[in-house]
Amino acid sequence: MSRLRHELQTTNKPCMSYQDAFFRVMQAVGRNRKLIHGRLHNNGDSCAIGCTFNDGVKVLPITVIDEVAAYNDSFPKLTPQQRWKRVMSWLRWKNKLMSKPRR
Repeated sequence: MSRLRHELQTTNKPCMSYQDAFFRVMQAVGRNRKLIHGRLHNNGDSCAIGCTFNDGVKVLPITVIDEVAAYNDSFPKLTPQQRWKRVMSWLRWKNKLMSKPRR
């Protein structure tokens, strides 16, 4: 169960890897231009994880959900557009970091 998105349910279905999940979150968030905080959905708008589920993803690793939700919610005073810019920048950075070859 997610600590930050209580609306979600636990499942035993297989899911993608941590790295693949971050990439899918970045793709889904990139298709939007604003993000809410504190909930998956509200009045037709969504947080980063909500965008990912709207984009057709059915299952995500709980570590990804909690990490992305924590970053998404860490800017409660930003406008939805400003939050989108911050979260999108962070997701790009995380994906770039994970795609570098290890030495």
